[in-house]
Amino acid sequence: MDAKDWFYAIGIVATAFIGVWNAINHLKTTKKTKKTAFINTVTSERVKWLDKLRNNISSFAGLTHTWTRELHDTPESEKCLLQEIDKLRYLIRLQLNPKEEDGKPNVDMRIESLIAQIPDLTNSFQQDELNTALNQLVVESQELLKDEWEKVKQESKKGDLQDV
Repeated sequence: MDAKDWFYAIGIVATAFIGVWNAINHLKTTKKTKKTAFINTVTSERVKWLDKLRNNISSFAGLTHTWTRELHDTPESEKCLLQEIDKLRYLIRLQLNPKEEDGKPNVDMRIESLIAQIPDLTNSFQQDELNTALNQLVVESQELLKDEWEKVKQESKKGDLQDV
């Protein structure tokens, strides 16, 4: 074999090696990109869910407070207020995960319980119990929102949904 044949052979082998190396790096990069996109999507949706839940709970508490203080003008406005409260009760329940943790109710279940309990406390002679339940709803919601926000931060930092 001549020197030029060796040169061509080495060039062909080097080109093949570089091609394989590029293919492997491309696959690794694509896999990381897909994982990052998935985590970003989940994190983004979790943030949207947190915002919706916060707004729905605050609306529910505020409208319930307004309705029990008779701060509505007409029977029609009262009916609309009650319809919105009922809608929010079910919407909030659908946004929660009622799953026990270590045999005890999780914060979602405690919020759901308060959402179910509050309408029974709307009589004028139960104002103190209602105020206590509404305040407890806010406290439980704050705990849930804080815990979920910590999960979002960990997802963003670690990039792994399984450990969160």
